[in-house]
Amino acid sequence: MYQNFIFTGFGHAAGKYKITNEDLAFATRSNYLKGFREDKILDSTNYKKFLEIHPGVSPFDYFAEYKMGFCTRYHVMPFPPGEKQIGKYETSLDLAVKAVDMALQDAVMHPEKIDAWFFSTVSPHEQAPGIAATVKCFFTSFQNQNPTMTISSGCSGFMLNLRRALDFMQCNPAVNHVMVAHTETMSSFLTNLTHYVPFITFGDAAAAIIISRSIGKNKEGIVCADIKQDLNMIDFVGVDKEWNLYMTDTIVKERAVLNITQISTEILHESNWNSEDVDLIVPHQTGNAILHECAANLTIPLHKLYLDVQHTYGNISGTSIPMSFSILHHENKLIEGMKILSASAGVGGVFGAFTYVVPKDIIKEKATINSHDLSGKIALVTGCTGGIGFEISKKLAQKNCNLILQYASDDVKANKLEAEIKKFPIQYQFIKSDFSDSVAVDNLILLMKENYKKIDYLVHTAAISGGLAKATDVSDSTLKKVSQVNQFAPVEITKKLKEIIASVIFYTGSVAEDAQFSGSSPYVQSKKGLHGFAASFAHEARSAGIRSLYYMPGLVSGGMANELEAKHIADAKMLINQDENISLNDIAERMVKSLYIPKVLNVIDSYEGALLVRRDGYIL
Repeated sequence: MYQNFIFTGFGHAAGKYKITNEDLAFATRSNYLKGFREDKILDSTNYKKFLEIHPGVSPFDYFAEYKMGFCTRYHVMPFPPGEKQIGKYETSLDLAVKAVDMALQDAVMHPEKIDAWFFSTVSPHEQAPGIAATVKCFFTSFQNQNPTMTISSGCSGFMLNLRRALDFMQCNPAVNHVMVAHTETMSSFLTNLTHYVPFITFGDAAAAIIISRSIGKNKEGIVCADIKQDLNMIDFVGVDKEWNLYMTDTIVKERAVLNITQISTEILHESNWNSEDVDLIVPHQTGNAILHECAANLTIPLHKLYLDVQHTYGNISGTSIPMSFSILHHENKLIEGMKILSASAGVGGVFGAFTYVVPKDIIKEKATINSHDLSGKIALVTGCTGGIGFEISKKLAQKNCNLILQYASDDVKANKLEAEIKKFPIQYQFIKSDFSDSVAVDNLILLMKENYKKIDYLVHTAAISGGLAKATDVSDSTLKKVSQVNQFAPVEITKKLKEIIASVIFYTGSVAEDAQFSGSSPYVQSKKGLHGFAASFAHEARSAGIRSLYYMPGLVSGGMANELEAKHIADAKMLINQDENISLNDIAERMVKSLYIPKVLNVIDSYEGALLVRRDGYIL
């Protein structure tokens, strides 16, 4: 029997802005990109011969697609990239989270099953902590202590981590599943460049592969893997301290061809394979000039050279190998028994290779990936018949969380919610309590203390608008009622129930605090008052081991946006840079995840002392 290490989950993601060769050709004609010599191509004998078979292909397309091997590429920001755009669009972190999520879904594997997380990049969203530690925060609970490891490496980053992951698994018999991923936003290095070659070459993408331990009768999965360094490349490709890409093309090509040929030859020998045994080469996809020559040196025909990623996504650094495997897998092109050679060379002179035999059908675990099991947990949700409260209650029920559900008066909506949550194996209790009545609030608090020794999550969503957009003519009774429901009731409940809250106090804030709706409106005043209390009380809560989170949704479909005039909506969206309304389903999913997972996508986090303030759907 063999102990094998096989790929069990594949995921990838790319920037959303497609950049074609015609886009770049137009940029050269407009003199934005410089250095392209059309006259030199026109005089080329090779180009003239090429036109006899492919009439009508322009000199730029000939060079970009047929000579270099790049047809399109995808960036996280629109072309041309600019320094002012960085931070407004997706980052290497966003791409990595999407790729990992896809890999987990593909493997049907719960994130808690991942025993270690290995990541690499040279374009991180921040300098520290390492991106592996941050990506893990989007998937596991606060209690998960499995290690994360990040390396700063480009073209061979995935190869380095593959070798490290194998070593880690071989040294730790209890480790069964490891996540290995690379993510890159190469466009972030192009903001100060105008030479056309890097723009033809580079794209933005992330890819992730789960490596799992397996016992089998035959040797399959990773057969052999090795990594080396060529110091002759150390000064000729990299990123300087000003975040600028530098590369001496001729030396990089010369050394890469030598290194890929050498390591591939060695790894084939170690695997007891010859060139005829190889069914497919999956290289780091740097361009035709390097890869065609490497294939020739290895006497492997070009039709066995997989370059689909290069053609469609460009040179995406260390992402190209795992993304190639992911695309091959999802297109059902990884055939049982197929023998694959994979090799890379690049930044830092690091070069490596591995051989892989596609295993037989992999038995997937039966797991629900997106629903963290909250069995045994209890959440008190105030305002459960409101738009957000209703959706949050449903999401919690789907995750098997027991519920205490407060509402003021809407029996029809409460009955509708009960019909939704009774489908799940949970305990629940509805409590009709009008927060505008302080006596009702006191009774609710007393009921909670008498019947519950512990409440894991206190989720405040109860609120009334009270004439949200009105700045004048607000009656004292309206102001008092809105303040009581939106501020004083949740404050009193939080203070009096602190001793039985076990995990999180969650407050629902409002975009109105940032979007500068009428400042004297009772709604805005009450939300700012609640916000101030949350920031102050967070220190006391933290000393008791309770996290405090103040969640500020942007404009939500079916929420506050329904009560605003079109002008107020347009002004608010412009001020906070929100393009479209957020769906109730999406924001409720992110809100519920925030209760037990450290980070979620599409939000902006900041801290006010011990209070985490999470803004969703907009950029300040």
